[in-house]
Amino acid sequence: MRSTLLRRLLCALFLVVLAHPAAAGVDRWTAIGPDGGLIQSLAADPAVPGTLYAGTSGGGVWKSLDGGGTWTPTAEGLGAASITNLAVSAGRVYAGAYGIYLLTDGAAKWRRVGPLGFDTRKLAVDPANPDWIWAVGYAPTRWVREVLLSQDGGEHWRVKLHLVDDFYDVAVAPTVPPTVYVAGDEGVFASTDVGATWRQSIPSFDDPPSAPSVATALAVDPRDAEILYAVSYNGFWRTTDAGAHWSRATADAPIGSLLALPGTLLGFGTELRRSEDGGNTWDPVQGLPNWNFTCLAADPAAPGGAWLGGAGFFSEGLLRTSDGGRTWARIGRGLRASDIQAFAFDPFRPRTLYAVTPTARLQRSVDAGASWSPTLTRLDIHSLAADPRHPGILYAGTPGGVFASRDRGAHWQQALYEPQGIEIVVVDRDRPGTIWAAGRRVWSSRDGGGTWKRLASPIDPEGSATASRIFLSPWHPGTLYLIDSYLNLSRSTDGGATWEPIDAESYPVALAFDPTKPDLLYRADYSGVIRKSRDGGTTWEQVASAAGGGSPLTALLIDPLEPAVLYVGTASNGVWRSRDKGVTWQPFSTGIIAPAISCLEADPGNPRRLVACTQGGGLLEIRISSGS
Repeated sequence: MRSTLLRRLLCALFLVVLAHPAAAGVDRWTAIGPDGGLIQSLAADPAVPGTLYAGTSGGGVWKSLDGGGTWTPTAEGLGAASITNLAVSAGRVYAGAYGIYLLTDGAAKWRRVGPLGFDTRKLAVDPANPDWIWAVGYAPTRWVREVLLSQDGGEHWRVKLHLVDDFYDVAVAPTVPPTVYVAGDEGVFASTDVGATWRQSIPSFDDPPSAPSVATALAVDPRDAEILYAVSYNGFWRTTDAGAHWSRATADAPIGSLLALPGTLLGFGTELRRSEDGGNTWDPVQGLPNWNFTCLAADPAAPGGAWLGGAGFFSEGLLRTSDGGRTWARIGRGLRASDIQAFAFDPFRPRTLYAVTPTARLQRSVDAGASWSPTLTRLDIHSLAADPRHPGILYAGTPGGVFASRDRGAHWQQALYEPQGIEIVVVDRDRPGTIWAAGRRVWSSRDGGGTWKRLASPIDPEGSATASRIFLSPWHPGTLYLIDSYLNLSRSTDGGATWEPIDAESYPVALAFDPTKPDLLYRADYSGVIRKSRDGGTTWEQVASAAGGGSPLTALLIDPLEPAVLYVGTASNGVWRSRDKGVTWQPFSTGIIAPAISCLEADPGNPRRLVACTQGGGLLEIRISSGS
């Protein structure tokens, strides 16, 4: 009795810890939000009630121990992979992406298993043989679509079926012997001898057709293993004799994803629908967010339980039902897998941060990332800048021009109408009231956005390029550098009146100015090359050739306290650091599970704190210890 009580107390304590976001680790990157992100796949552990995994777009796989209420990231090792499907069995988690990945109990990292480059469409576990894992997907090196089987928990795989046409789904029914079904462009295939032979439900174009044609989704009835449901372009189908014969339940197939619960079918295309009569009739589920739904998963510990992932304007995340899909509730805290489109520190409130995500748009945190609140603005913000001289003032670059807020993002007014759009807005720290904005054209304001002047532009007006970055010289007021979306670099030394191109063939992505030496600046090129200029960018010398470990570079930062220390962000390999002015580089990515970095910033109030924007992992922060 005492040991049982102790276990319950420890479990409760663990859940309390999960419910509160972890503080940033010293010398370790930590996710600080905002919550959300595109959940692309879900899978529950059938052996551990309440354990749920979520696969994200670029943010790895996250784990919940309380049925999706709170979340923590799993191990590193998935890179920037988009996790399209998951399966859990016998202490192992399988993630399908461009490749198959495996995480075993206690492992420090995910590792790739299966054929190299296998583009996984779907994974399924044989319920009678937990070490048997089926996978369907595309093998680009052989130009075929394949059905794979591993009989040793994912360590080794064999091809069991291959076709030129595509496969979309795989399901295993606990019949005796087990029946494996695969769905694809040639209908439904079934095997009862571990894939040695296959029986095809031949597509028919008769009226009425006699079998599903181009089947896209499958579900086995949990109460009768002989019953299988299939979504097809020519209707919704079911078989009651393990695929020997099919009947069309309805000619209308309103769903693209399918889940079978006891007595209920759930599916979604443009909306979530449910059926209680085996698919003959379908009713839309009312009261749901206006989301695009992405994935469904059954709760193996609750007959009417399921989870639903999706995303929509102003929100994204997870819903749960316990009554077979009649009603749903929002759940999930701490799943921090958002794309960050723009970020800014508040210069006057050290614990206030601003972040822009694709769905929730502008969000604000007043407690250093522990919690976030949407500002409810409908602005599509591409760039964000805080005024360093006037508290509460923000500027946003949008497709309609520049907008300004004087109350930390709560309300906005248009400051500059620009029908060609503004991609980047920058506030000049050295010239009060000066703002720079650029899209296809370049603008400046000298009075805090009250009036604007159109400047010369280095961007070809007949082309499709737009500005992507503007950098202001801290040593020479009026000297600015512009990188466009084609990665051409230009410089103006007269406040934008004239421009000159700089080394346009090396594809620069970012600049960083030495805080102690005038005219010394560094440049990161897309290819991984780091260059240095001692004359403000007129001439350049190469100092490194592979700063990001082979991944394209996306961001560059000089340590404000130690100018010999440089950091780069990469497109798929996290953050790297140099201690010798960019000559040699080492990974600086401990804790990063979303390695696609889009920005790197040092906290102006605490230079030992860095923040990184990611694609799929929200914001990350790290506190660098002295001498690390």
